[in-house]
Amino acid sequence: MKKIIFLLMLSAIGFNISATAQKAITSVHFYDVKNADMEKAYVTSLKEVNAIMAEIGFPKNYYSYMKVAATDTTKTYRNCTIGHWTSEQDYKTIHDHPKFKAWADKNKNTNAVFITGQLYRKFYDAQ
Repeated sequence: MKKIIFLLMLSAIGFNISATAQKAITSVHFYDVKNADMEKAYVTSLKEVNAIMAEIGFPKNYYSYMKVAATDTTKTYRNCTIGHWTSEQDYKTIHDHPKFKAWADKNKNTNAVFITGQLYRKFYDAQ
């Protein structure tokens, strides 16, 4: 009987973990950075907010910055920020947190680099 209860509990934990993993989301921002100084300030801003998210208890949620190769001839959407979120609830909690809001307000001019003219999408696991 103890083995059956143990197996049922183990199965429930495994199901819960897989269900949580399926709720992970990814946000993607495509935009253009006008110059190297703006890019440097923006990357610094992302490092700051990643530290804030870890500090408020969400170390598995973070932003990463990417850009196309210098040799790529694409004219628009040459830069990308990817938001890695463990769940929709964590996304909302982080974005509603006073420290996140303070960061966003403090960096609104720096972050405007991707807000104006950006292409933004939130992606959910399709499996």
